[in-house]
Amino acid sequence: MKVIEEMISVLERPVKHELYFNNFFASYDLLEKLSDKMIRATGTIRNSRARKLPIMPVDEVKKKYRGFFDHVCNST
Repeated sequence: MKVIEEMISVLERPVKHELYFNNFFASYDLLEKLSDKMIRATGTIRNSRARKLPIMPVDEVKKKYRGFFDHVCNST
């Protein structure tokens, strides 16, 4: 989280930007924190960091066709 927080601290108007990052940085808590600051963000989240998300269990996803994915959006 600190890396992302440092990155947005240098932006004059962070609400005018949208952040994209990979699963090394992304977590539900980080996305929630950015949303509270009105900063839009998109990222892939590791299974171990997705405990609070209402998504399909990994075992069910593995049974689907190749390329299948599940997603969650807070619509803001």
